[in-house]
Amino acid sequence: MELSAGSIVQVIGGSGQGLSRLAEQLRREHRHVGVVSQDALAHITFLRETVAEEVAFGLEQRGVDRQEMERRVDRILQLVGLSELAEADPAALSGGQTRRLAVAAVAVLEPEILVLDDPFAGLDDTSAEQLLALCRQLPHTAVIVLGNRPHPLLPGEVLPLADAPLTPPDLQLPEPVGQGGAVLDLGSVTGRRGAGRRRWWQFPRPDAREFNVGPVGVRVAPGEVLWLRGANGSGKTTLLRAIAGLDGAPGTHIPVALMLQRAGDQVVDTTVRGFVGRAGEPLGLDPDAHPLDLGATDLRLAQFLAVAGLGRPVLLADEPDVGLDHRGRGVMHGLIAEQLRAGTALVITCHDADFMGEVARYARVSCLNLDQ
Repeated sequence: MELSAGSIVQVIGGSGQGLSRLAEQLRREHRHVGVVSQDALAHITFLRETVAEEVAFGLEQRGVDRQEMERRVDRILQLVGLSELAEADPAALSGGQTRRLAVAAVAVLEPEILVLDDPFAGLDDTSAEQLLALCRQLPHTAVIVLGNRPHPLLPGEVLPLADAPLTPPDLQLPEPVGQGGAVLDLGSVTGRRGAGRRRWWQFPRPDAREFNVGPVGVRVAPGEVLWLRGANGSGKTTLLRAIAGLDGAPGTHIPVALMLQRAGDQVVDTTVRGFVGRAGEPLGLDPDAHPLDLGATDLRLAQFLAVAGLGRPVLLADEPDVGLDHRGRGVMHGLIAEQLRAGTALVITCHDADFMGEVARYARVSCLNLDQ
């Protein structure tokens, strides 16, 4: 790659082919490189009380003048659309807001090269537009965007990693699964986050602002999909957690299984075999590997297998498309169809309308929009 200040380059490759290793190599070999990894939460220190202070953390460590620090923090928060949340608790943000905060915390340092690893995963359209605007308005920084497929609105060169095709073949989607059964009423659900009592073993932190969503009537049908829609921060994850009985919510009378937004949070064994049993064999997952050593795609697929293996009548999947490359996307559709044929009702949060459009080609999909 030939990089210059203000340039943007996309590098496209499949999961496990070395995109994250490329980011690490760039960080090791060049002094002035900032990297934002796929795991946005790993970039948040939680040592500061507000979003603005979190963004300023790196500037503090470099001894930047206070007025210059304030100017740079205000500008970067405006670019990523977090100005209104400048005084919010970083722990109270949604997944998409956390990803934008992670990018802001690195971009504010004004590195010569900014590497963004799959930065648009889990972002709604507005958040994605704000991140695109940020990439275009860094005149002193070369931006490298790593991903599984090119983003059509990013200017600049697009390069394949190894032999990865820039235009992947059409997905082979499952055959239609047919109609569902009698509707399951999960009741009127209210989700609350941020105001829970802190336990004695937790480090002190200011109470986050309480966030409420609902009450929302949730009805699902066996063999069908309910698409839970809404912008980042609208409460989709909060509602799923409430259905599952987390955060003090009573849950529902119908047993459910919850696939968390961060796949690594659900790893409960040191081997793939212990995590998913023999279910990973058809996918070619190494049974002796540690789940956290898998690529992003294989870890997401293993997570789905582990949750589906609980055999609950309702499966809640929080952004199951995030981290999937083209191959994994096709495999995930196969796993979803398999669950639907077994009579499982799925509730899916997803910002990728193309992914849900693909689901609708083989399953019946209804929609519940939290923005309305």
